[in-house]
Amino acid sequence: MKRILIIAVPLLAIAAACAPVLPGAPVDQPSEQPAPTNPLPGQEEPSPVEVAVIKQLAGNLGLESSQIFVVSNTQVEFSDACLGVTLQDVMCAEVITPGHVIVLEANDVQYEYHTSEDGARIQPAMLALTWKREGGLAGFCDSLTVFLSGEVYGNRCAPVADGRMSTFASMLSSPEQARFQNWIMHYGQLSVDASDPKGVSDRMVVTLSLAGTGNQAILSSSEEQALLEFARSLYQKLYEQDPVK
Repeated sequence: MKRILIIAVPLLAIAAACAPVLPGAPVDQPSEQPAPTNPLPGQEEPSPVEVAVIKQLAGNLGLESSQIFVVSNTQVEFSDACLGVTLQDVMCAEVITPGHVIVLEANDVQYEYHTSEDGARIQPAMLALTWKREGGLAGFCDSLTVFLSGEVYGNRCAPVADGRMSTFASMLSSPEQARFQNWIMHYGQLSVDASDPKGVSDRMVVTLSLAGTGNQAILSSSEEQALLEFARSLYQKLYEQDPVK
C-alpha cells in the first residue's frame, strides 16, 4: 500500500510531554469480546486490538463492522511516543514505543492506523487534506486536518484556542464522501494557495494541501475552487455542531 508522508497543521494545545494520540481523537479500548466481523478468507477472527480499530473506522465512515476487513497487522517499535505519526508543531518524546501498524479495507479502499501495543491509543496515519486560513480584517487563525479514515480536526486560536473534532459520518452525506474519495483517488499530492497578493493590507492567507493517491497533478480552476469550498464548508460545519469531548 502506498505510504503517505504526513504533514499536518497544529491541532489542540498539548502538554510538554507528547500526546501519542491526536487531541480529541476517538480512542476505543479493545473489547474483551470482538464485535462480529467477516475476516478475509483464511484469516482468523480479529484480535481485540483490531476490533478497536475496526470500530473506530466503522463509526467514522458510517459503516457496519462486517464491511471492514483486516488486511495486515504488523507489530512494530515506533521511534517516538506519537506512534510514528509526525504532526507539525507537536512535540514527540523520542522513546521506543511498541505497537501495531494495522491496515484495514472497506469498499476497496485501504486505511492505515497506528496503535499502542494494547490498542488503548489509536492514531490515524493517512492524512488526506489540510487547510489553513490566517489574517484578514477579522484576524482569522483557523486550521483543518482531515484523515482518509474519516477523522476531522479543526482549531481556531482567536481569541482563544478552540479545538474541535468530528467524523465523516456525522458531517458528510454519502454523495459528499464519495466526492471526496474521488478527489483522493484521482489527484496526487497537490497544494493550493488562494492567498491575497503580498503587500495587500490585512492580507488573508489561505492554503490547502491534498494528499491524493492518484496520478493527476494539475487542478482545474473549477476543481480548485470546489476543494477550497469543501474545506471551508467542512470547517464551518465543524464549528456549527456541538464539540465532541
